[in-house]
Amino acid sequence: MPPEMSRPLVLGQVPAAGREVTLTASPAEVVALAARFGIEEVRRLEARLRLLPEDNGPVMVTGEISAEVVQLCVVSQEPVVEQVSARVSLRLLPAGRGATDTPDDLVDEIESGGQVDLGELVAEEVALALNPYPRHPDAALPPEASDPEDNPFSALAALKAGKPRH
Repeated sequence: MPPEMSRPLVLGQVPAAGREVTLTASPAEVVALAARFGIEEVRRLEARLRLLPEDNGPVMVTGEISAEVVQLCVVSQEPVVEQVSARVSLRLLPAGRGATDTPDDLVDEIESGGQVDLGELVAEEVALALNPYPRHPDAALPPEASDPEDNPFSALAALKAGKPRH
């Protein structure tokens, strides 16, 4: 299945001085991305990226992604409009070069085979940056959900304190 927001890039075509790239999702792409993310709406999605070749073929990608999305509140199911912002720092590896993941890595390395889809990379970063528990500012939890005595750990706390639980 093709990506919802496709912007293919051949690593070897990035000039030695680097290149600035701005990606903006079209109206059809934001609709398709909302469906993929399982959210109500993606109102806006754009990325400003800097591509800079490194020695021996990798391309460093840095920049910012911003989006406006609408998700449903986890409490009330009301729409919640949120701003999504993500910083990008990735190293795209040429064909035949594997990632060297170590605990000290500050930059994710992506094996690209010499070509990568920047639109797909941006979509994945947005998916990771989405709020997993959107909550409307007026949403209130039901009383039973906020009772500190009625939670899975209250029985353990009572045992520890030597008190019988009611």
